[in-house]
Amino acid sequence: MLSVTSTPSNVAAARGGVSHWAGSEQARSPYYQHVVAFGTMHGKERQVAPAFTEFLGAELSVPVGIDTDQFGTFSGDIARVLSPVDAARAKARLAMSAADSPYALASEATYGPLPGLGLPGHEELLLFVDDTRSIEIVEGQRELHDFPATLRARTLADAEPLLTRINFGMQAVIVRSAQGERPDLILKGITSLARLRDAIREAAEGSADGHALVEVDLRAHHNPSRRIVLTALGHRLARRLATPCPGCGCPGYGRTSTRIGLPCATCGWPTDLATADIHSCAQCSHRHAAPRPEAAADPRWCDCCNP
Repeated sequence: MLSVTSTPSNVAAARGGVSHWAGSEQARSPYYQHVVAFGTMHGKERQVAPAFTEFLGAELSVPVGIDTDQFGTFSGDIARVLSPVDAARAKARLAMSAADSPYALASEATYGPLPGLGLPGHEELLLFVDDTRSIEIVEGQRELHDFPATLRARTLADAEPLLTRINFGMQAVIVRSAQGERPDLILKGITSLARLRDAIREAAEGSADGHALVEVDLRAHHNPSRRIVLTALGHRLARRLATPCPGCGCPGYGRTSTRIGLPCATCGWPTDLATADIHSCAQCSHRHAAPRPEAAADPRWCDCCNP
């Protein structure tokens, strides 16, 4: 699992911090008994709320009737044109406006080749906005994850290879026409064999080639693996917000970058592995380096020993 960061100067990202509030964390947290608006349509507050209550004494609330799908959908019926950070920010701002709250939260996910690795995976970020302090805090996580490719089907039996790989029933699927005589026909959130059978038949009948497309539903409320990641991110973000800056006291002090150059254990040449984590404040210039425990890198990571 990897942390991710965003680049704007008022956005910080970290793996998570240890609270330094004196006495009761909740009593001293600046978010104690405050309501944080969550920009979601898909129940993600259920994964994040327990940590915000435990570490901050804050309550998460989803404004009624907000439409976060306007910023793009996995199924492609609404194009996803914003970057993940910008999409999360737009969702948070939408919730903030709807709830008339200075605090908001939102998440965004992407699936595909992971940056720097090229392997299939899932990248999730959780963004917190605090307009009383003009700060944003971002926590991110990357995991290797390889959902099966979209499958062409005429019948329910044709979909079996996909269903056996995804724990169907817990993990939902989407069905659409293979060739778009009915481009509006996108059937989401399917978790039963009976409904899937009917959806494949309907989508195949609406397709010029008589096939339906069956794919994984990546939305959080139909995606168990994503909910696990959101729970972990919520915990890390809440702990981070419970950590004040040693310099100015602003909440959200934590890891924002790394210092690379861990020397090779054989030749001493600096590698691309980290020697320290850089912790900094989202509001002031205070920062410090936290050395990592590794003294040297395995030669397999060395460009000299293993070019």
